[in-house]
Amino acid sequence: MANFASILDASARKSILVTGCDMYSGYQIVVEALKRKGTGFGRVYATFFEENHLVEHLQKLGAECIKLAIADGAETIAKAYSKADVVVVVPAFSDKHWGEGGCVFVSAVAHAGVHGLALCSAIGAEHMEGLQMLAPLRKMEEAFERVKGKVKAASLVRCSLHIDMLWLFRRQIASEHAICLSASPSAKFAPAAGADCARGLCNMIVDPRFEPRTYVLTGPETVDFEAVARCAAGAIDESIHYKQVDRKEMAMYLEKQGEMCTNAIAVVGDTLAAVSKGLLDKQCRDLAELLGKQPMSVGAYLEKNASDFKP
Repeated sequence: MANFASILDASARKSILVTGCDMYSGYQIVVEALKRKGTGFGRVYATFFEENHLVEHLQKLGAECIKLAIADGAETIAKAYSKADVVVVVPAFSDKHWGEGGCVFVSAVAHAGVHGLALCSAIGAEHMEGLQMLAPLRKMEEAFERVKGKVKAASLVRCSLHIDMLWLFRRQIASEHAICLSASPSAKFAPAAGADCARGLCNMIVDPRFEPRTYVLTGPETVDFEAVARCAAGAIDESIHYKQVDRKEMAMYLEKQGEMCTNAIAVVGDTLAAVSKGLLDKQCRDLAELLGKQPMSVGAYLEKNASDFKP
C-alpha cells in the first residue's frame, strides 16, 4: 500500500476534501490544511450539512465549500469526492438524518476514484452501543474495513475527547467559576487539543515518514474532570471547581448559548457519557509521533486560552 504523501506527489491536483466541516473537528482540519495550501495541498474542499459561522470562515480563508447530506446518496457524494485525491471523513453529526446512514460518507469512496481515505472516529467506538449519536461510528468503521482495499492508502484515526469542549462553557466558567458538565468527576480520559489533532492528521497525510494504519490520537496525560478543574483554577481563577450536573441541565445551557445545533449538543452529551463509562481512558503516543513533540497538556491549553474563560 502506498502512503498519502506519495499519492499527493504523483498528482497534479494535490487536492483534499474534508467532510463534517460545519462542526469544530472538521473545521479545524480544514484550517490546518489551508495553512499548507501551495505546499502540501492544492485545492482544499470542505463539505457541510448546514452553513454556519464555521463554514463562512472557511470560505473566507479560501476553502471550496460544498453542501452535502446523507440524503444526497452515494452517487452524489462520490461525485463530490471525485474532485479530491484524498478524502478525510469526519462524521456528519450535524446532518438531520445522522445515524447508521452516515456510512454512506465512507462507502461512497469506493465509487469516487479517490486514492486516499482517512476516517476520523472515536476511541472506544466498538463499545458505544446505547449512545445514540456515537453508536453509528462502529458501522462507519466497518464500512471503512470494506472499502479500504479500493484505495491506495487508508488510515483509521481514533480520537479522544477534545479539551476544546470547555470553550463551549466559557461564559459559565467565567460567571459561575465552575465547570458544570454531565460527566463523572473521577472518570479518566486523555484529552487532546483539537488543533493538535488536526495538525497531526495533516502531517500523516503530507509527510512520507508516516504509513497508513490505525492512529490513536490522545493528549499526553490521563486526567479526570476534577484534575481539569484544578488546572483551570491555577490558570484562570483559583475559585474554579468541577460540578457534575444533569445532562438535561447541561443541554439547556448550551441551547441558550445559541452556538450549536441540536445534534451537536447531543454529541457533547454522549461523549461525556462515554467518558463516564470509561470508554475514553486510553492514552497513546501516536499524536506525539505525528507532531514530532509532546501534544499540548490540559494545563498548557488553559494557560494559552485563559482570556477566553475570564469575564
